[in-house]
Amino acid sequence: NECSIANLTPPTATDNCNGAILGTTTTALPITTQGTTVVTWIYADGNGNISTQLQNVIINDITAPLADSLLLVDIIDECEVIVLTPPTATDNCNGAILGTTTTVLPITTQGTTVITWSYEDANGNISTQPQNIIISDVTAPVPLITNLPDITGQCEVTVLTPPTATDNCNGAIIGTTTTVLPITIQGTT
Repeated sequence: NECSIANLTPPTATDNCNGAILGTTTTALPITTQGTTVVTWIYADGNGNISTQLQNVIINDITAPLADSLLLVDIIDECEVIVLTPPTATDNCNGAILGTTTTVLPITTQGTTVITWSYEDANGNISTQPQNIIISDVTAPVPLITNLPDITGQCEVTVLTPPTATDNCNGAIIGTTTTVLPITIQGTT
């Protein structure tokens, strides 16, 4: 059996005076210890004559836990995932098992990161299950000033102070431009 033996069928012995004798044991049931447990059967004829016999009871769990969900739902965020809720699996011997992962949090890499959940029972049987973490920043930065003030110069403008914006994922953003400095064209550029 893989998990436990709850009942043992007592063996019999024959006696020259009393006929059939049923074996007895002091082994506590159920037997749940993995590996081999030696059960000692005792045959007593009622006249003080006793013989014993040994029986090996072997418990060997070779079945890995089975994930409770066939597919894990993708976790989607724009910026980062800082907490993961461990999924569960059911084991034939140990019941509910919580998944573990070696993934380092937070996950901030844009795109899809596949993490692996492991389910290990108390007897060293392991199953695994993948889950997608999708980071997709689709929110543009928001300028701190809605309408930038005009910059006026008599002959030329040689320096521009970059405006700033805030971003939902990266914090402060400094504006950039491809405009070539200095600006010397009279009128509005």
